[in-house]
Amino acid sequence: MAINYKTILGFSGINRDVSSFLNTEGEYLEAQNVVTNKIGVLKKSGDYEIKGVQITDNYSILGGVDWLRADGTHTHLVVCDGGSVADIYKYITTTWTAQSQSLTKTAKVRFAQCLSLDTLFAVNYSDSTRSYNGSAWSTSTNVTGCPKAKFIIEFGSRIYVLNCVVGATSYPTRAYRSSTTETTITWDTTNDWILYDDVITGVGKNGENMFVGCQNSIYIFTLNDDKYQVSGHGCVSHEGITTYGSTTYWPARDGMYSFNGGDDKKISMAVQDYWDAIPEANLPEIQAKVLGHHLYVYIGDVTIDGRALANVMFDYDILRNDWNKLSLASECKNLHLYVTTSGNRLFFGDDDGNVFQLFSSSAQNTAPFPSYVETAWFDGSDAKYKDTFYEIWGFGNKLSGIKVSYKLDNDDREWESIGEFSGSIAKIPFKSVGNRIKFLLEEYSKDNLWQLDRLDIGFIPAYSAEEKEDR
Repeated sequence: MAINYKTILGFSGINRDVSSFLNTEGEYLEAQNVVTNKIGVLKKSGDYEIKGVQITDNYSILGGVDWLRADGTHTHLVVCDGGSVADIYKYITTTWTAQSQSLTKTAKVRFAQCLSLDTLFAVNYSDSTRSYNGSAWSTSTNVTGCPKAKFIIEFGSRIYVLNCVVGATSYPTRAYRSSTTETTITWDTTNDWILYDDVITGVGKNGENMFVGCQNSIYIFTLNDDKYQVSGHGCVSHEGITTYGSTTYWPARDGMYSFNGGDDKKISMAVQDYWDAIPEANLPEIQAKVLGHHLYVYIGDVTIDGRALANVMFDYDILRNDWNKLSLASECKNLHLYVTTSGNRLFFGDDDGNVFQLFSSSAQNTAPFPSYVETAWFDGSDAKYKDTFYEIWGFGNKLSGIKVSYKLDNDDREWESIGEFSGSIAKIPFKSVGNRIKFLLEEYSKDNLWQLDRLDIGFIPAYSAEEKEDR
């Protein structure tokens, strides 16, 4: 009997939330450092390179911002912890230059920019709110009387600070706001504040409204000073709030959610077991940003199926509803966007004083990093019958170095290696009999960003179509 061929086409992301018999075409059980940037194509990803040089050895990046100036230029600033104090650093030419602000150690710094004043504001809850005009930092210009705060945002024609300290009194459920930003702004902490019914944990934008995340709820605040609750799923991390068009995304304790101005929706079911594995202490460290139509969500270290996985970041394709998983070689402490001469790019600061640009080139300048794909189960003629599997074909680009293994019938068997792809169109022959089969493709390098367009499985069926009709 002749060998039959079936093709795995249309790679479409991880789905761990369905029966192994219900995976749709192209879904796979597990993967790392691969993405589906093109429809149906798997490509190795997770590369990044350092910007400038290391700032301070062994200390974390506590914040980062792309400050858009009134003249249309962009200034890149980050905050780095240190031996006794933290400081703000400005990127000048090829160097991160300290701004001599002597901030409290370990306190995260959040920024807000005001284009009409051409001013950047910074808060960290522990130190006086600061303003920056590009040449001098101040704790008085536009911030005299401004409360200390965990969060800050420009909304409408005002600056808002949320979860605040006024004098020596903490107000975790309050937001204070400035006068209008048409000229130099002032602050009235006696009369001008908004009360929420929950502890504020983050802030962002949703269309023309302010999006306020709280421990057990989500609120919308409008330009008309209307405030209303839109979700009972609270926000666990300010850095996890991000937007795509009119949709806002945020991390809750039980998953990643979206709000489109009308309804909230949980979007992370395909990778729910990963979310459930996030340690409670790590929830406030979740980071998220949208670049293009991809939502990047960093969740840190998790243990899945007995495997300890470090520095996990998800790549969610918003338009195609695809989830993929990256693993960074460094711990991400801050994720932010910055507009380079090549366009908008994604950066992260690690726990060792480095700032990296993600997806920057065809090579990672730190160390080799692993990629792998575990396909869904493949049934030859029918899962009720044993077929003879003979070969696997790979079609793509730069496939050399991808090692291939397989399993038959159930998850308890060990992976059996059958060889390595070579070239852009490659065949690996083998012979094995079973009801169904799945494959593991593994690769380890720092400069081979391979691309897989399709897999073909060659097998001799246990019966023909005519025999099936007779039965």
